[in-house]
This record gives sequence, structure tokens and C-alpha cells, in this order.
Amino acid sequence: MKLLNPITLLLNLAILMLSLCATAAPTEYIFINIWDEYAQLTALPKPHPKIERQFIHPDINIDKPSVDQFIAQFPAYNGLKIDKLNQLAIRYGVRQTPYRLVVEDGKVQQREVLGTMPADAHVATSTEGKALHTLSGQQFDPARPETGLRVLFFSDSLCPFQHIPDCTQRITQNNRLAATIDHPVVTVIKPFYVDQAQAKAYQERFKVNHEVVFDSHNQLFSRFEVTELPYWLVQDSQGKVIYRANQVPPFPL
Repeated sequence: MKLLNPITLLLNLAILMLSLCATAAPTEYIFINIWDEYAQLTALPKPHPKIERQFIHPDINIDKPSVDQFIAQFPAYNGLKIDKLNQLAIRYGVRQTPYRLVVEDGKVQQREVLGTMPADAHVATSTEGKALHTLSGQQFDPARPETGLRVLFFSDSLCPFQHIPDCTQRITQNNRLAATIDHPVVTVIKPFYVDQAQAKAYQERFKVNHEVVFDSHNQLFSRFEVTELPYWLVQDSQGKVIYRANQVPPFPL
């Protein structure tokens, strides 16, 4: 048997190594929007043991502190990266979230739109009966306004912030509404990544003179299916919603 000389052997090994490197391992990219995840988590597929998973956020309404805060609350998304200048999204034609891609050797092998996790019935049941109170200590009944009409204004104590555009203007509009109508107006503060102290700071910062409820268990946001901010609802005396929109309700209704 003819033996290869050392130089030829080294060359063959180098070629083999280059060929192995050229075949990149597949990568799974999962594009999410953390502001949507706070409201309803994505139903993630089971990880594949031989495919690297990377979480990607579009380079829109996001910064690193927001990502870090999100990961601290949801460790399963550890390693979430911002898609700088949306390079990956543009390259692979991703135009929505949540979205999943499997890429191998620069080519998309799989792509799918992901759904959201079903609401946890146990959690909903365990929090639904909890008494709600305003920041001033008044009991708040979401089902029975006991008045002619009641306005609920859903807001976020992190305003002003990039994920809630025009929130300062909307808060001003709501304060003006509360001062000009004879019906009670109640601001409801989103509970994610904040506490009651921040809700109180919001009330002081924006000079809110009506009642404020800190929705600590997300009861009101879930009950009324509010998924965008700022947002208005109007209830009649029986608690029925007769108006809902991201625009100030036009009175008289």
C-alpha cells in the first residue's frame, strides 16, 4: 500500500475540514415582538436537539434595556437579539411576528406563522374573583358601574415610551374628557413589568384627577380583551360595553 507523503496528507485534511465547515448546521430563527408576548405568549414548538434556536426581535420599537427586562421575566427567551436594521427579516422575507424559520446553508428549509398559547383557565379562574380597588382605596366592580355610563381608559405607566406612541397626548385627551363629562372615568394601568408604586407615579406625573386602578392580576385587560394601548371602553349601567376603540369616545354616545 502506497503511503501518502506528509504534505499530501495535510492538504487532504485541510480540504476535509473546509468541506465540513462549508456545510453550516441548520439554525432555527423565531421572530417575536416582546410587547405582544407580554399580552399573550407564543406557543413555541419543541426544540430540535440538532438545530440551534435563536430568538429575534424586529428592529422596531425596541432597545436593549427592554429586551433585558423581558428576558428577566421570561427566561425561556434567553439570548433574544435585536435584528439590527432588520437584516434577517429582509433577507428571508419575514413580515410578521410570531414567525419561525429553519435556515440551512443560507436557504430557508421551513417557515411558518406561529400561534399563541391558549389562555390558562386555572389562572383566569383563580384571579377572576379577586377584589379590585382604586389607588385611593375604593372598591372597583368591573361588572356593575352603578351609574349611567362609565369610561375605562387602559394605559401604561411607562408612558412616554417608544412602544406606546402618542400616549402622552392620549392621556391629556382622557384627562380633558374626565373634566368635561358627567360620567365617571377610570384609568386602568397595565401590570406587566411595573408595580403599584409606578402606577401612583403615573397618576401624579400626568395630574390624573379621577380614579386609577392598578390591574395587578391582569383581570381587566383579560376580561375586556384589551390588546393595544392607549384604549377606551364605555360601559352602560349594566356593565355592557357599548363603545370600544383607540380613539376618545365621542360624547354624547
